[in-house]
Amino acid sequence: MTGLIEITVVLFVVARLTRLIVADEITRRPREAIVRRLPEGSAFAYLLFCRWCLSVWIAAPAAAGWWHLSVAPRWSGYWWVDVPAVALALSYATGLLVRAEPEE
Repeated sequence: MTGLIEITVVLFVVARLTRLIVADEITRRPREAIVRRLPEGSAFAYLLFCRWCLSVWIAAPAAAGWWHLSVAPRWSGYWWVDVPAVALALSYATGLLVRAEPEE
């Protein structure tokens, strides 16, 4: 049960950080300042506005942190299997949570 609670908390952390960076008003000005400095069509600029894309990059270190710090049982016991699997699952779940939010 502890493992389920941990991974749920990690999911909500990933979802919240993703939203904070991509969509929240509080980060709008820094986001726009960064995009203005980037070349037209920059992949990084696209990343700053794509929740599905950015969630992968936030989920990867979150999954690694979870694997390293948690005492919950691992599926395979190998970080190189569990961390990418958890990161992809967190990213996908974050994308599904985004669909539940109203359009702005």
